[in-house]
Amino acid sequence: MWSLIDYILQLTPYSELSGRLHPAASVVIAFVLLIAGYVIGSSITNKLFGRDNFPVKDKHVLITGGSQGLGKALAILLAKKGAHVSIVARNKQILDNAIDEIQAEKLYPHQTITSVAADVTDHSQVVRAFDEVTAKHDGKTPDYVICCAGATHPRLFLEQPIKEFEDTMRLNYFGSLFVAHEGVKRMVHQGVKGKVVFVSSTVGFVGFVGYSEYAPTKYALRGLSECLRNELLLYDIGVHCFFPGNIRTPGYETENKTKPQVTKRLEGEDDASPPEVIAAALYKGLRKGQFFITSDLLTDILRAGSHGMAPTNNAIVDVLFNWVSWIISFPYIWYGDQLVKSAKNEIIRNS
Repeated sequence: MWSLIDYILQLTPYSELSGRLHPAASVVIAFVLLIAGYVIGSSITNKLFGRDNFPVKDKHVLITGGSQGLGKALAILLAKKGAHVSIVARNKQILDNAIDEIQAEKLYPHQTITSVAADVTDHSQVVRAFDEVTAKHDGKTPDYVICCAGATHPRLFLEQPIKEFEDTMRLNYFGSLFVAHEGVKRMVHQGVKGKVVFVSSTVGFVGFVGYSEYAPTKYALRGLSECLRNELLLYDIGVHCFFPGNIRTPGYETENKTKPQVTKRLEGEDDASPPEVIAAALYKGLRKGQFFITSDLLTDILRAGSHGMAPTNNAIVDVLFNWVSWIISFPYIWYGDQLVKSAKNEIIRNS
């Protein structure tokens, strides 16, 4: 007796397999086709009828770390879509150069593109930055706040100065917390149903050798975003957390100067992506209304495998990715441990 799969095979170049498949093979093929059909159908439906959950035309967007890398690429992208953009960073000269680039890409003449030189690790400077950008918008607070400022100096745990642990936590975590806290406070005061976006990392899902200074700060942002996603429903304020892979930026070049060789070997040939590609992935996820947003397949699998109580992006796909994550975790853990053990003599000799 033929199954539906056998009849489908009759319509393909593999018609000779009809009636010859093992029942288990038919079930597997049917499952794969079901998943593929669901994903393709969902994608088409979303493109044709999906709601834009992140409209940016005439919205005021504040981006920290907006003078270079992901922050600048995102600022340019949103300016092209008609947003008013305010960028915040420490270096005024780099800020001025970035503003010129963003101004050149804005969609409408009336768009306001501004910058503020401020250190997000200093809460008083964060408050001043908000005061300055809101003053240029007749006192209206930003609709969207995106926290892109961050850095890392990968080293082995015992080689990492304590001050670097403190500085990285203060920039990556507290810098984002200060900005989000001030932004949300003003949104609530003015009744703005805005959005807050945190930028974590792939290592916000998986930690390994060389990232003891960095990964905990990104895990912390994940935890903060989960708390606020739930709590800020009180005020109709949306919260999102982005988990990009390596980004080709000046910061990435600096990062590689201190990155241990064993870390590089474990990461493999992971070519960093241009910031424009990463910015486009973030924008796409925001438009879909995703809570946890990723920029590549591996990170998406890690997301599905360790999402905790976070909302799913696609229930069926996430279940499949969860299985894949569970399966690949065993060889990955074994490989990572063996790599570190094999580097033991080299590391101890050089320490």
